[in-house]
Amino acid sequence: MAALEETGLRAPGPGRRASLPRLDRRWLVFALGALFFFGLTNFSLGYIAEKSAADPRASVQAALILWLGTGMLGVAAAAALRISGRGLAGLPGRAGLLLPAAAGLTLALGMLLLKSSLAADPLAKGPIVAITSSNSLVVALLALVFVGEKLSSGQWAAFLATVAGIVLVSLGGGGHLAMVGLALAAMMLFGLTNFFLKLAGERGCDSLSASVVLWLSVGACGVLACAGYWLVLSRWPRLGSPGLGWLALAAGILLGLGMLGIKKAVTLGPAGPATAVSGSNAILVSLLDLGLLGHKLPALKLLGMLAAVAGIVVFALTRPVGKSRARGGAGRCA
Repeated sequence: MAALEETGLRAPGPGRRASLPRLDRRWLVFALGALFFFGLTNFSLGYIAEKSAADPRASVQAALILWLGTGMLGVAAAAALRISGRGLAGLPGRAGLLLPAAAGLTLALGMLLLKSSLAADPLAKGPIVAITSSNSLVVALLALVFVGEKLSSGQWAAFLATVAGIVLVSLGGGGHLAMVGLALAAMMLFGLTNFFLKLAGERGCDSLSASVVLWLSVGACGVLACAGYWLVLSRWPRLGSPGLGWLALAAGILLGLGMLGIKKAVTLGPAGPATAVSGSNAILVSLLDLGLLGHKLPALKLLGMLAAVAGIVVFALTRPVGKSRARGGAGRCA
């Protein structure tokens, strides 16, 4: 019975066949939560970059400080779990550490490539963000091949509409394609991050424990990066004002909470669409830019926002299809 409930199938009663998968929107709620936290994260990083325009290295420095913020969240959460006596009991043995730890590493490397490409060529912001935000296509393909996760025709339509909306919102600011190589590499790393979280859920890693390991992994990357920064430049990464530094730390905490949301979303629902919904955080960033910084919204961005919102609405109304169990999986755990 429990296995049927996880896949969204109802157990057949006497003399009747199993019904169609029920409409379960829990994954969409968590994906929208991730959208909210990722939107705040990216708006904060954009604000830091705008206020540090005279320093081309500010975006990369902010990313390193952000990693430390995510790591601080991990340390606090790990301490709280240890004091409660729960610990990381939601992981199936030490092997359960590998996937969320790898997700933290690919997330940190993807962010480094993204921020490095933006610092090297700020005029390419639109195309770079559009490419990296399309990592949900990578997630959907990996989930189809390795987890056997299929999408209905309605879900595919909503998925592609959402991705198209993300691309249009990102391209609305203009730019050119000078840094496509780095953007594609970042897209692959972000796609691997979300797929690793999906696979971790399929293998029995609960979302909180997996997220804590991911947070600690990102924090470890931050510590190593800051140490390397000091060895090379004989100083720690530092932004123009203490306020911006604290904002970067807060953005790291917001990023961590967003990753917890996406872990729940890809475990409870389809990985590609869940990632696409959370990737639509460009809508929130654009609205915050308009409301707080006075940035205008070009027509292309408005069109993209409408397409992404339409895709999310269709996700909420579309019935899912069944899925074969993960190969070698130990049972899904949210």
